[in-house]
Amino acid sequence: MFCDVLILQPESNHDQIYTYLLPEKAEAQVGSLVSVPVRQHLLQGLILKIYEEKPQLKMIKPLKEVLSDEPTLSSSGLKLASWLSDYYVCSLNKAVQVFLPPPVRQKEKEILLPGPAKPEAHLFFSEIEKAIFQEVMDNEARGITRRQIVEKYGIEAKAALESLKKAGCLQVNKVFAPRVLAKKIRAVRLTGQCKDGETIRRKAPRQAEIIEMLKAGPKLISELQKDGKSVSPVLKALKEKGWVETFEVEAGRDPKSVILETKRPLMLNGYQQAACQAICESIRKQDAQTFYLFGVTGSGKTEVYLKAVEEALSLGKQTLYLVPEIALTPQITSILLDAFGPEVAVLHSALSAGERYDEWMRIRRGEARVILGPRSAVFAPFSDLGLIIIDEEHENTYKQNEPDPRYDARQVALELAKYYQATLVFGSATPSLQGFYKATEGQYRLLELPQRAGQHPLPDITIIDMKKEIKEGNTSLFSSVLIGSLKRVLASGEQAILFINRRGYHTFVLCRECGHPLMCPHCSITLTYHATGQVLTCHYCGFKRAVPRSCPACGSGFIRFFGTGTERVERECSKLFPQTRYVRMDTDTTQNKGSHAAILKEFAEGKAQILIGTQMVAKGFDFPAVTLVGVINADTLLNMPDFQAAERTFQLLTQVAGRAGRGEKKGEVLVQTHYPEHFLFPTIVQNDYRLFFQQEMQNRLILQYPPYHYLTRVLISGFVEKKVVERVEFFAKMLKIEINSSRYKTELLGPTPAPIAIIRGRYRYHLLLKSENLTFLQKLARLIKDKAGELPLEPRTIIDIEPQSIL
Repeated sequence: MFCDVLILQPESNHDQIYTYLLPEKAEAQVGSLVSVPVRQHLLQGLILKIYEEKPQLKMIKPLKEVLSDEPTLSSSGLKLASWLSDYYVCSLNKAVQVFLPPPVRQKEKEILLPGPAKPEAHLFFSEIEKAIFQEVMDNEARGITRRQIVEKYGIEAKAALESLKKAGCLQVNKVFAPRVLAKKIRAVRLTGQCKDGETIRRKAPRQAEIIEMLKAGPKLISELQKDGKSVSPVLKALKEKGWVETFEVEAGRDPKSVILETKRPLMLNGYQQAACQAICESIRKQDAQTFYLFGVTGSGKTEVYLKAVEEALSLGKQTLYLVPEIALTPQITSILLDAFGPEVAVLHSALSAGERYDEWMRIRRGEARVILGPRSAVFAPFSDLGLIIIDEEHENTYKQNEPDPRYDARQVALELAKYYQATLVFGSATPSLQGFYKATEGQYRLLELPQRAGQHPLPDITIIDMKKEIKEGNTSLFSSVLIGSLKRVLASGEQAILFINRRGYHTFVLCRECGHPLMCPHCSITLTYHATGQVLTCHYCGFKRAVPRSCPACGSGFIRFFGTGTERVERECSKLFPQTRYVRMDTDTTQNKGSHAAILKEFAEGKAQILIGTQMVAKGFDFPAVTLVGVINADTLLNMPDFQAAERTFQLLTQVAGRAGRGEKKGEVLVQTHYPEHFLFPTIVQNDYRLFFQQEMQNRLILQYPPYHYLTRVLISGFVEKKVVERVEFFAKMLKIEINSSRYKTELLGPTPAPIAIIRGRYRYHLLLKSENLTFLQKLARLIKDKAGELPLEPRTIIDIEPQSIL
């Protein structure tokens, strides 16, 4: 038997596929991980094909070892990886990586084994060499590493190992071993040799007590503990008598430790019932239908999802439930656990390697039927998928920006649904323009929830002109109206959310004399001042420096701070309301494991009255006591150099506004802006998504942007600007020739410097391709990819199909 093996190299964007001889006793299948010799190295690979006909090759090496008992990548996974590679124009090697979570991947390990030396060589061993050689002999079956020998015998073992290797008494064998193994814990059971119980009771009552407990069956050692005292001496005595024995059992690591209180409604309204009926019917038919659940904030979309999950579970089907950010998982995890208990698995990057391993294995074995996570959970090892839910479909976090494959989980979900004939449900109060366009064009079935669940009214939204506030003498971050509303809310024991989409204290620092901003030396971006630590930080590369006393450009001492971030809002809050407890939620406060859940739990339990945060707090959360939302600066996103700026601003402001008034009391939303005349603000006040959709779609049609045209971006980055410019101009000429010879109308924009021209010292230039035909853009992208493979690795070439950001 022969097999084609894809060499797995995480950093390479080019495929190496070689043919190997499959040993007779090797239990290998398509999708199995193997170790194979490549030139002088032993590398890891994945079997793509197994066949009997001998290839026309002069020499075929046998593969070294099969590393997985079962296929690590299923046939559906391989098929999806192949599609991913074609659609997003990346190597199959890169596409396969997303299906292999780090805990399941293998790493190279050097094992010491006895060598081929003749018996007389052993006569000249020193004492330490004899001990080491015996240790290697004793561990020949399972293998022992150089590091383990040195740890046991000390630094002298290094010289002894070299001596043994030189004499041919030891040899080094490279193998692959799993990074993470199943968690094992010790347990105890009876051996069946226990003597008369009455005698034991009189002489050793604690031993008798343990034996009585074990008669009901094996127990974990932790279950035998009593009053915090160690049970080890008692077990040692029982083992010496031969009455009990210890053994190891596999124990799953539970990543769902922090659970928030949840409350489900008793009844659904008519709109919810109609939506449930349509979705559940599709699940039963397995017709791969795609729905768009468009409902105002607080309309009860989650309850519709849960009813659909119940239907899928009743049919023995798995459900994939995607959320846009890890920050949303604590609350929805609590809701799902309350509804479906141990059948829920959670997958996201904040879990430890061991937790991810356990959850991945539970999904693979079919023990977990409801899988929750952000975009990467779309690559979980499903067995029988019946339902896919993509909540907050409008979020750009569903798009992977780096590294390859630069996939969109929404597009992958569509392909996944086709493969499993699964029902797919997109849901949002503020759909992406592409998503709603497809729903209105009939590609998705549109379901609407036009009113809030429980008849709660939508909040009142007021736009506050901050230019007018300044003219009236108010230079505070907070308008007089917002301050008054905060006082009212705090006095009545209610809660408020203050939203600003910037972290830090000040967003930039400027010299008032010469106008020179303090920039990151590695990126073309201003440094942000953080009061915690009193440092200037770059949010792109992590560079930090102290605040200078004088301007680096002109030497002036007139250094001033501008802009506002979450830290400054927090400081202003503490001055205005010193007796009030508040919490802050941004990237800086949620770096530790479990920090998202801890902050949300504190706020949900009413221990804090004000939640200050970035877009992390803008969607998905349901806090009934929140009656006020204050948007400190609505202009941050609106002024971004991106064709989606207005769309993202509408979505973010509408979503954060939807956090108010979800309980018994009506909500109030105050939006502060310096640009109140912009067309999107009336649509936000009226909560009229369709009006915004019509106005913004006119702009997209004029500019020929999505959803009317497809985009592809080619980004070139490197440390030497001249080489970057030469590379991007070369590709531009190549593309022009192809476009001119094609029948497809395609527009090439650029080459130009990217809006953020330097990141981490790398100069960035890009090209933008626009066309009504995506297939043609993918063909052009493949030409670029193939040509880039023939050129030096530097500068780098990055291809992004259907980019969600062109910064």
